[in-house]
Amino acid sequence: MIRKTLLIALPFVLAACGEREAAPAPSEDTTRPTTNPLVERVAGARIVVDANGLGAKGSEPLRFGSTRDEVDAVAAQAFGQPGGQSRNEECGAGPMDFSEYGPLQIAFLDGRFAGWFLREGKGVVTSDGIRAGIPLDTLKSERQVQAQNTTLEGEFSYTTADYGTITGFVDESGTITGLQAGLSCFFR
Repeated sequence: MIRKTLLIALPFVLAACGEREAAPAPSEDTTRPTTNPLVERVAGARIVVDANGLGAKGSEPLRFGSTRDEVDAVAAQAFGQPGGQSRNEECGAGPMDFSEYGPLQIAFLDGRFAGWFLREGKGVVTSDGIRAGIPLDTLKSERQVQAQNTTLEGEFSYTTADYGTITGFVDESGTITGLQAGLSCFFR
């Protein structure tokens, strides 16, 4: 009988041992920021670029290799108008076509999305919240930046949060003047 009583009481004893006190209610800490700086930096973007492509903010990105029609349609919808178009026959990778939307130049090789270049302006930001026009020190405080030894003055690269590589350019004042990923038509 004692054994049967112990077997019945054991689960209740074990359950009581596992009970915890209720956690105290969180206090309002006014010393911590209530906003996320990355969210703030991406807030005004229409297009988000990354080391492997671009997309409308909040949408799945189009990757390098997507058709020109797909990429131009996304950019035109984001900017509300078709972009300017140009061609350069003398790029190192071969003749390249370009579309421009605001500060963004999109490169195409053989009708396929091959790269992008971002100048200072509104509406486009990297997935890390980086844009041309900010101090290089801001980027250095968040990512590892490496100077590039090329004929292009002020060239650097950094590893993105998703382990891609974006190249950039900085002027004498320490301001980022441009960002680039994929193929380009720069002569080094």
